[in-house]
Amino acid sequence: MIRRPTPTLSALALILLAATAMALPKISHADDDRGRDSEIVQAFGLISAEKAREIALKEAPGVVTELELDDRDYAKGWKWEVEVANADGREVEVDIDAKTGKVLKVDKDWF
Repeated sequence: MIRRPTPTLSALALILLAATAMALPKISHADDDRGRDSEIVQAFGLISAEKAREIALKEAPGVVTELELDDRDYAKGWKWEVEVANADGREVEVDIDAKTGKVLKVDKDWF
């Protein structure tokens, strides 16, 4: 006797496949951002992502969970926005002037 797949199992497989397909563009987008950031850093003489990471960790020891080069919220040019999770699991956002390496803001999320 040949058994047919149950509709529930087939539906679950389709859901997992769709979820995986939806996650793939996000992964490639993150890679594209890193390439874009490197080009901008070189073109404008900005500090590197690694240097921004070092500066942020001096201000807020922990693990860097997000690192983004941004020019939308900083009227003077580019800034690195670095999110750090500390030993208590709380997040700290450190904004760094991407040209000078000066710390612009340290914002602790205490919730």
